[in-house]
Amino acid sequence: MSLASVALQCSIAAAGALTVCALRMPIARTMDLLDTPDATRKLHRTVTPLVGGLAVFPAIALACVEAVGSGAKDDAIAILYAVVFGFFLIGYADDRVQIRPSRRLLLTLALFAGLTLMTPGLMPTEFVFGGVAIPLGAGTIALLAIFAASGALNAINMSDGQDGLCTGLLLIWCAFLAASLDMPYASAASITAAGLAVVLLFNLFGLVFLGDIGAFGVGAFVLGLMLAGVSTGDIDHGQIVTLLTVPVVDCVWLMIERKRRGHSPFDPDRQHLHHILQQAVGKWPSLIVYLALVGAGAAAAYFGGWACVAAILAQAAVVSAFRLRGPRVIEVETSPLRQPNEALTGLLP
Repeated sequence: MSLASVALQCSIAAAGALTVCALRMPIARTMDLLDTPDATRKLHRTVTPLVGGLAVFPAIALACVEAVGSGAKDDAIAILYAVVFGFFLIGYADDRVQIRPSRRLLLTLALFAGLTLMTPGLMPTEFVFGGVAIPLGAGTIALLAIFAASGALNAINMSDGQDGLCTGLLLIWCAFLAASLDMPYASAASITAAGLAVVLLFNLFGLVFLGDIGAFGVGAFVLGLMLAGVSTGDIDHGQIVTLLTVPVVDCVWLMIERKRRGHSPFDPDRQHLHHILQQAVGKWPSLIVYLALVGAGAAAAYFGGWACVAAILAQAAVVSAFRLRGPRVIEVETSPLRQPNEALTGLLP
């Protein structure tokens, strides 16, 4: 595929995302995808449409078509698309009715198991980390991929608690994949990035939220591209770990702390890394710090080898330092006087 063709597809993807974002309120009302503020975790000022993921979905569909047209195996892309569509449905259901976390985790494991079992070509026989290849066999690597991808997707979803954060993470990873992978997967990453860039502009100002549709659907597609990159030899497992270190380490810390407080590891709260950073340096600086930390990891992953090992250790140390020493957010109990105001929905344009 020529550069001009990729640019044209990116423009179409951006236009599709812009259309959905421009029509955000009618679409959100029709699909019942409105996020209402409350007094505990959802502290945004107005009812906000959860259509960011929907806005990227046309870009992903176009990316899959172009990937096949550029030489990717059509059966593998079809299975990846079907699995990603399944994650979009999970996200849509969770945005509407709040699926129990244990059930959501089981569905996530099942979908990633389906992806790995139906596309054995995505599973290499060696685990490569820091330039060192460890022969484990395709079956063992497939099992590791199922659990690792499920955990990473949960961490991605947990990061979706600040304007611009989760969208920014996905955009950074797509940029890395576009720069690191060969055709046809590089073009798929570029097209997806074009849709994400438009959503990011709306998300930064709280006009659109990515929602679980986006965190699960777009997150699953990006993880699928990472697995595809490993299968072609363009990247290795160490580079994937480097890309995902910050949200995954934060997720592990968070689940341990919740368990120590006697809560379920899946209980929602405001003790994520982005909440701690906001308390320490403010909203916009915290976003810059978080994305810069992940961006530095992506830069190290681009060089690969032992740069990945150094970046993983450095990122884990920074996240742990903030979690151990950073200021904590005081949890606020829900008051009957501050329950979500459903009447706000009718006041929006």
